[in-house]
Amino acid sequence: MEKDTSISEAFQAVMAANGDIPPKQQQVLAASLELFAQQGFDSTTTKQIAEKAGVAEGTVYRRYKNKDELLAGVLAPFMTQVLPSLIKEFAQKVVARPYLTLHEMISAIVEDRLAFIKENGAILRVLIREISVRNDLRSQFITHAAPLLQDNLFPVLDRLKASGELVDWPDSRIAQFMIGTMLTELVRVVLLPEDVTHAAPFIIEFIEKGLAPK
Repeated sequence: MEKDTSISEAFQAVMAANGDIPPKQQQVLAASLELFAQQGFDSTTTKQIAEKAGVAEGTVYRRYKNKDELLAGVLAPFMTQVLPSLIKEFAQKVVARPYLTLHEMISAIVEDRLAFIKENGAILRVLIREISVRNDLRSQFITHAAPLLQDNLFPVLDRLKASGELVDWPDSRIAQFMIGTMLTELVRVVLLPEDVTHAAPFIIEFIEKGLAPK
């Protein structure tokens, strides 16, 4: 199976395609993301960021006055470009497959997303913490991500409902149940960093029982 694009890879691709950000500032943002994920925002200094980016500390301050502005510079493309591009990749590669059974669909989605969480856990911890306290980030994420999931997931749900494999709920309610369950697992990883892949059978069973026709 083709390897998923990591968050770091997607972030670097977006930075490289953005003509408004000079190469040295791209290095600063990439270094900031990596260090914030590894050490936490409060424990990271601009000196460390400059050393990681291979630039003078003055280069960091040329565009960003402080760490808060640096964090904002990292998060802005995440909500509007990076995460939507990753969701589009996931939706087209995993969600939109021609599943014949509910179990087949749920297993593929859960196993793929848990593997993604495992690989990108450190960066996801930074994002979840910020999204949990900032309404503007949540709104941006929903605005850019929701249509991608709807366009790819809802046709699959309709097909499974028509074949009697799936409970006859509105597509939006089914999606909320599935996503909510996965987000709960993601929050657990944020609070208690650990290997999440062992949880797959339990999550699959929980979602499958909740969505099976009564």
